[in-house]
This record gives sequence, C-alpha cells and structure tokens, in this order.
Amino acid sequence: MAAADLQAQLADIRASLAPFYRVPGSASYYPVRVRPTLGFSMVPRRKAERAGPGSHRDASARRREQMAWALAPALAGAGLVDGFESDASPFDGRNPAGACGLTRHGAKLVEDFCRVWRNRKHLFAVWTVTLPPDLAAALDGTEQGFARFQSVLRRRFSESLARACRRERGRLPVEPDWCFVCEPQKSGRPHLHFVFRSRSRMGRPWLLSTGALDRLIENAARVVTGLSVDCAAAGNVQSIQKDMGRYLSSYLKKGVGETAAITVLLSGWTWNLIPGQWWGLSASARRVVACHTIELPGCLVHWLSLMWPQMSGSGLLKACIWQAPGPGAPAVVVGNWSNPGQFRDSMVYLFGLMRDAIGSAVTFGVT
Repeated sequence: MAAADLQAQLADIRASLAPFYRVPGSASYYPVRVRPTLGFSMVPRRKAERAGPGSHRDASARRREQMAWALAPALAGAGLVDGFESDASPFDGRNPAGACGLTRHGAKLVEDFCRVWRNRKHLFAVWTVTLPPDLAAALDGTEQGFARFQSVLRRRFSESLARACRRERGRLPVEPDWCFVCEPQKSGRPHLHFVFRSRSRMGRPWLLSTGALDRLIENAARVVTGLSVDCAAAGNVQSIQKDMGRYLSSYLKKGVGETAAITVLLSGWTWNLIPGQWWGLSASARRVVACHTIELPGCLVHWLSLMWPQMSGSGLLKACIWQAPGPGAPAVVVGNWSNPGQFRDSMVYLFGLMRDAIGSAVTFGVT
C-alpha cells in the first residue's frame, strides 16, 4: 500500500457515501461507525422497533435501546483532549480516578490513530518515560503524585510540540499529533509511552530534541515533588521503524482493566503512584481519527443488518454475533474488513441491493 493510501481511500469512500445520507429513512437505524481499522459494531434492528401493532415498548426494550446507543458513542464525547480530560468513570473516595486502568474505548482510539499514520511512521517517534526509583519514591510520598506528574508532563510536552510545529514553515501545516499509553512495569512503577510527530517531513531536524524532552521530565518532577531528582536516564526516544500500532499493542493489552492498578498496588506502592489517566490523544490526533471514521448511512445499515451473514460467508467481511452481558442487552454484530478495497466492494454490493429494491437513482462511487 502506497504512502497515505489508506487515508486517500477512506476519504474517497466517505465522499462516495455522501449522497446516501439524504435517502429517506436514514435515521431509522442505530448508527454504525467504521473505524480507521475498518472494524465496526452494529445492533441489527430499527431504533423504533415495537413488539406489535399499537403496542408500547416495555422496560426491557428501552434498556436494549439505551445500551445500543452506548455501544456507538459520539467521538467527541469520550477520551482525552490534550490530556486534560479523564477517560475514567466517576469514582468515590474509595476508588480514585485511574482505578479501572485503560478503557477498551481508549485502546481502540489509540489503535485508530496508529492505523491512520502507519504509512508515515517515519515521521513519528516513540518517547518512553521510566520513573527512576528515587523519583517513584518521591511521587509515592506526594498526594496523587504520579497523576500530578503525568498531568504536568503531558501539558508541557503538548505545548512544546505545538510551538515546534508552528515554527515549521512548509507548504502544509504540521499538526502536533500524539498519543500515549501508560504501562505498569513488573516493579509496579508506571511507564509512559508517547507516540508523537517528530519531524515535519523527511530531511528536516527533529521537532523536539532529546535534551528538550529530558528537561520536560526534570521540570515536571521538580514542580510536583519540589526536589531536584536525577532524571538523566528517565527518557528514551527513538524513531519508529515498524508498525507503530504493533509497537503499542502489547502495552494496550497490559493496561486494560483493573489489573493495571492492582499491579502497582501489589508491588508495594500506594494510590499516589496510580496514573490519573492510562491513555490520551492530542486534540489534533482526535480530529484525525474522527476525520477517518465513517458513519454508514442508515439505508445501507438496513441492508448490512440483513445481509451480513451472507457477506461473511462469501468473504466480503468478517463478522460474528456478540451477546453483551446483562439482562436486556441486545445482540451485537461485530466485524471488520481486511482492507479499504474490501470495504468499498461491500458498499457497492449493498448499494446494488438497495437500487434493485427501491429503484434509487443515486450512483455510488462517483466522487
């Protein structure tokens, strides 16, 4: 796949789908969003489904509808914006923020960001921040020590990268795109892994030098603890040579759920060393993900909900039914396409079914 080909193909498919949003009945089905990884989840029924003519929905039906909406949240309503918002659910004093570890929604957004940029990985780098034992002990003795250290570090890193991007004067603007995940080490000390835009283009110097990144760690440590801690070996930055999504995948698996926080506590540390957030994306990174996330028109969702078993059997997509736990939970179809070409072929097939059924004059594929 050529450089930026994924972005170009997704943009072309989005443009090809534009006329279908005006087809009557588009709002009759729950939204289906195709992520940049080409994965999707779908509740295969109408939103206004009733038990029979003239009947009303019971509490179970309303419960299913609420859960269906919860499975397809608006992208703008979750996650982090430049590290200031928490992805953690509200907890009382016995369960501090960060107790539930990395959310699955957060892991998916990080994966989506890495997928969008995987063909331009040479413009990105990985910055790993490891707490020295002395700094970890100082933060553990400070109220919400690591959460505060993490917040200061992310904010100053974001500001520094944004300033560096503004200084670049190329033909195209350079956005300060970055994401991070937090990984608990075997020692219990949390690890931070940042994937960030390190160059404006090949041949240009790095936007942030190793020395500048080291100073960010030292300054954040001094702000939170009031101590001058030796952080010379705390940061490690390297250019990305392989798929950045695969690089982060092992860390995403380690951080999901409550086991991440438990790993820290079982190693003898207190709640002061629990991260406030286990993942984050910059505002520009979230815009990139949103731009390459495609919401299918309701008329095509109708045909997809009817034909996905046959399409899966013929190899047009991979899909199966997932039964959500809990009473009243709806059955959900989860699936994915292996590449943009397969995604486009599926849309062409669904368009053909709709055209034959209602005689639509809308033409798919002309952008």
